[in-house]
Amino acid sequence: GGMNAAPQDAQAPQGTPIEIGEGDYNAFEKLLSDIQAAWSNEDIAALRKFATPEMVSYFSEDMTANAGRGVVNKVSDVKLLQGDLAEAWSEGNADYATVAMHFTLVDQTIERASGRVVEGSTTPQEVTEVWTFRRDNGANWMLSAIQAV
Repeated sequence: GGMNAAPQDAQAPQGTPIEIGEGDYNAFEKLLSDIQAAWSNEDIAALRKFATPEMVSYFSEDMTANAGRGVVNKVSDVKLLQGDLAEAWSEGNADYATVAMHFTLVDQTIERASGRVVEGSTTPQEVTEVWTFRRDNGANWMLSAIQAV
């Protein structure tokens, strides 16, 4: 029966390749900083503007876990060094772009009560993450997945 069908492999899109231009890269860079700022401010409403509902629920779970530990994760000085497009395609009414995002940031976990830094430092660190962006019907790009490298 159909129940044994293999799940679609997200790494092998069935869609049509699309071109990604400078305006798209600018949008990806802005999303990187907007999402990190919203995360630092624990602003779920802002995250809903920048990320898909699935991603917002992941962020929200992480915030709740941090709140349970009495800490907040603050990310600052986010600078994109390079965005390398892995693939871009369209499926139905949605466009997708998977980009290796190389960026620096200051990442600190702070105890709410005291303001003491419990993890991280003021030294910027370099990070690479693979971000997948999604755009429905030509609307704004939104973050739909993050994979650590």
